[in-house]
Amino acid sequence: MASSATPTTKTVSDSWIFTHRSWIGAACLAPAGLAVIFSKPWVNESAPLALLLDLVGWFFFLAYLTMRVWSTLYVGGVKDHILQTTGPYSITRNPLYVGSFCFALSTAFFLKSISLVALALVASVAYMRWVVPAEEQVLESIFGESFRQYKKRTPRMIPRPSLYTSAPTVEVRLRALRTEAKRLFTSSLMPILVFTLLHFRDAAWWPHWFTLP
Repeated sequence: MASSATPTTKTVSDSWIFTHRSWIGAACLAPAGLAVIFSKPWVNESAPLALLLDLVGWFFFLAYLTMRVWSTLYVGGVKDHILQTTGPYSITRNPLYVGSFCFALSTAFFLKSISLVALALVASVAYMRWVVPAEEQVLESIFGESFRQYKKRTPRMIPRPSLYTSAPTVEVRLRALRTEAKRLFTSSLMPILVFTLLHFRDAAWWPHWFTLP
């Protein structure tokens, strides 16, 4: 089910916090990720624990790909015009952010970093505290009572599968899908980069400036 927007001059992209949301995540995670790369590894890459952490990382990475593509099929190109409440949007109000959180977790587990897992949680709290409310305030001004009712029955972040409902048809915006495909292609380079850096970090010549869990 989808509701059409009422006339308004303000859109989600007008929110400063929304348009700079990527920088918020980068500010939380990038410096810590760099520190981890130059820290002494606490797990040997050939150990069974390292394999287990890699498998968890791949789980979250595949969850990221799934949520991003699935959500884009429903909302790509119509975010300010149609309120989507089916598919991934029936189990969480922010499936795209859930996917991005899974991406951060996958990176942390690939790097075998407890510190990065903790910071990914901090970043998610920051998003829920500032980014998501700013976006939802605009959406409420656009969709009014329809969005308020949607907020009451659908969790903000943590998916609740029991609420799932599917749409009889989905109109796909190919332009939005192509844009997301480019973004996912760039993101798919992350595991290659991370495992390459981990290989370098195990070398005797690589500098280990920190000790981080």
